[in-house]
Amino acid sequence: MDSIQSQETKSVLEHLGELKKRIFIALGAIIFGALIGHFFNKEITAFLLQLSGGQQLIFLSPLEPLFFIFKIDFIAGIIIAFPVIIWCLLSYIAPALPKRTSTFLFFFYIISTLLLIGGLLYAFLVTIPLSLKFLFSIVVPGIQNQITAQSYISFFITQTLIITFIFQLPLLIIGSIYLDILRTKTLAKKRRYVYLIITIALAIITPTVDIFSLLVVLAPCFLIFEVSLIGGKIVEALKK
Repeated sequence: MDSIQSQETKSVLEHLGELKKRIFIALGAIIFGALIGHFFNKEITAFLLQLSGGQQLIFLSPLEPLFFIFKIDFIAGIIIAFPVIIWCLLSYIAPALPKRTSTFLFFFYIISTLLLIGGLLYAFLVTIPLSLKFLFSIVVPGIQNQITAQSYISFFITQTLIITFIFQLPLLIIGSIYLDILRTKTLAKKRRYVYLIITIALAIITPTVDIFSLLVVLAPCFLIFEVSLIGGKIVEALKK
């Protein structure tokens, strides 16, 4: 009994050691990415301000410029380190999965990275410009719009994270189907509810009164869901 408990304790400690190792690697990648982001901070800031359409931003305290720079560096670090973070996650859970899943995990890794790039491009070129154009057009009589740099970067980060998460949904759906947590038939039957949730969510994070602009935002997200179902059916077929 003591031998079994000792082996279990050793196994737990080994898992914790591997987890700690992966966390340190991910943090190191984020720090390295943040340093790269800081090196290109001026270019990144110029790009972010360009999306504002010439809107004048302000700082309200002496520390805000420093926090503004740190936020940009940190987000750049996460984006640059994302492939490493995903690798750390997949490499940690891989030993607990059947050997035949190694190819599947490699596929996940490649697709996740590509979806990240697609999500960032979609956020930077479509959703954020549309949202800012609409929000900056709102004028309240007697009140002057003065947007703080901190609120602007926070809005930018929130939008980017939400869109990036939406673009990662195919992996979550296909992975859940592979693990028998979800089934494509169930998702297909609930399609109308999924579409409704996506529409409400995107209408909130990308506010616009222009139906065409909303459709431009919704169409790729609906396509992502349908592609996820196709991928899920392929996975179910391969498992038989």
